[in-house]
Amino acid sequence: MNGLVSATPSPSAVRLALGGFLLLLLESAMLLLSPALDTSGRLLIGFFGLIALAALVLALVGPPDPPAEPWRRRHGR
Repeated sequence: MNGLVSATPSPSAVRLALGGFLLLLLESAMLLLSPALDTSGRLLIGFFGLIALAALVLALVGPPDPPAEPWRRRHGR
């Protein structure tokens, strides 16, 4: 199985990563709805929830492609 950092990641690795992000977001939403949570806990969960949401969006979009190198003529050959 190719991991997420390989050039061609396997579909199961991608599903596992996206599922983890979605579970973290769901867990954060459920904790934020808890009445026994104080303000500092809500802020901390909200902060980590935003990080998880940004990571999910970046995982769905994918990293940007590197810029193409300009074509160069090789001298001396």
